[in-house]
Amino acid sequence: MMWSEIKTPAYDLFSTEALDNPYPLYEKMRSEDPVHYSETLGYWFLTRYDDVEAALRDERLSANRSSLFIQQLGDLDVSLIQNFLRLTGNMMIEQDPPDHTRFRKLANQGFTTKALESWRSIIQNTTDALLDQVMAKGEMDIVADLSVPLPALIIAEIFGVPADNRDDLIQWALDIGTFWGAPGGQDIETLARNADAGAAQFTTLIRQLIEERRHHPGTDMISLLTVAYEEQGFDLDQLPSLCILILNAGHLTTTDLIPNGVYALLNHPEQLQQLKQTPDLMRSAVEEMIRFDTPAPFVFRIAKQDVVYGGKTIPAGSVIALGLGAANHDPEKFSRPGQFDVARSPNEHLGFGPGVHFCLGAVLARMELTICFSTLLNRMPDLRFDPARRAIPKHTSLVFKGFETLPVVL
Repeated sequence: MMWSEIKTPAYDLFSTEALDNPYPLYEKMRSEDPVHYSETLGYWFLTRYDDVEAALRDERLSANRSSLFIQQLGDLDVSLIQNFLRLTGNMMIEQDPPDHTRFRKLANQGFTTKALESWRSIIQNTTDALLDQVMAKGEMDIVADLSVPLPALIIAEIFGVPADNRDDLIQWALDIGTFWGAPGGQDIETLARNADAGAAQFTTLIRQLIEERRHHPGTDMISLLTVAYEEQGFDLDQLPSLCILILNAGHLTTTDLIPNGVYALLNHPEQLQQLKQTPDLMRSAVEEMIRFDTPAPFVFRIAKQDVVYGGKTIPAGSVIALGLGAANHDPEKFSRPGQFDVARSPNEHLGFGPGVHFCLGAVLARMELTICFSTLLNRMPDLRFDPARRAIPKHTSLVFKGFETLPVVL
């Protein structure tokens, strides 16, 4: 066969089938071309556990993705996203060591053990209040009634955001997160304009709150971080970038984890029954939810120099998509990876990412999910799919995987 006749396998990650259930496609990529270059998207894809884990720790790969955001614009002018780039460019998740190390140490001031314990009652009370609103109806949409408002209300409470600003805050975060999440097959100009407007308005509000907390500090996270920034001599103008990171990490992924977890449980009634009979399995069940249907199936890195993975040289400047979702289903790492097992142990999933960029809000997310699912199953033991309404998966981006709606009856 002539070289010109050899075709690079095409994997359509944005097809309806792949967005609904990407795992068969991940398996195909992992077995046929585990270090794959997509000419259509212009990215390299890694889908094996060992490769993805190594790449997450590889200092030759940069977390600064500003070039990717500009690439997403196509022929549009970069000035369209100047506020977005300013806000996200200072995000810790977009920084490399040593800057990342300094920001990480500072950010940890907002996640002290004392602060985390004080949030436990906020999470429980918010979960109960949301379930109170639907109990009498006998039905609910897991997304609209629980998974969207719950993390949003919790983060807004933790930040100390006034009630009048909370809906706007969450919409801005959603607009910023959608463009940040490598969207495909949509109106990029509209998404870019929404993200830039959201970034500008989000920054303005957070700066107002910072100024208020400087003069009247409280126990909320913005107060704690404002004090830490000033004590360490950091520029307070960079604090909004940390706030959007915490908001999106604590809101967008948890918003998807809850319906993904409910969907997995209801599709595996024997596992649901086991969890009800043995509530002590809740912690391992939460870890399995994260592994089984990862809410952030890809993270991106930029090669700072030529790197070799799987015998292939990835040139400097390349965008590399690290397949967390694919890695979490790699049979070389997990026995029976397609089986949902609430008692799975060990479970070294990559849902929170290892290395220096390990998810800042992992402790908060685990606490939130454990309380949410424990309360949900305790208060709604007969929870099941609504036979009259179907679940609709999200079809937005490679970075976020969840549901638009997930109707259930109680």
